[in-house]
Amino acid sequence: MKKIFILILGGLFISGYTFSQTADQEAIKKVCIAETQAYNNFDYDNWASYHVQSADEHLAWNNPDGSFGAESGWQQISKGMKDWFRTAQKENLKLSRDNFTFVVHTDKAFVCYSTSSQNTATGKITKKRDYKTLLLINGQWKILAIQAYVDYPSGK
Repeated sequence: MKKIFILILGGLFISGYTFSQTADQEAIKKVCIAETQAYNNFDYDNWASYHVQSADEHLAWNNPDGSFGAESGWQQISKGMKDWFRTAQKENLKLSRDNFTFVVHTDKAFVCYSTSSQNTATGKITKKRDYKTLLLINGQWKILAIQAYVDYPSGK
């Protein structure tokens, strides 16, 4: 009888842990999707609200010519994003995401996932792989670092 009680108690503990992991994963997924939507809408204030906004923040990406870009620290990232939102041409994109992988440890998380975006005007499809590190701050997941890699066609 004692063994059955221990098994039931252990099962409840494990399922409680699994539930909290799932809740964190859903919250992290919502932050990532909303941050990307704000980015695509060139909505700086909304986009910034999903970030830690500290000197420790990092952003890295690849370019069509094979080079990469990187910025560190919120002050630099913020300035770069404001400049980008002012000068970039907005596209109407239909986005889909899949292949999520989560690693969650208390107040830190890592997520990676694939994004496919289709330009609704031209039909062009672009594939990307995102890697994000998040921190749980005052009960809210915030992005600390992003690595975004676009699968550019060869030679373009």
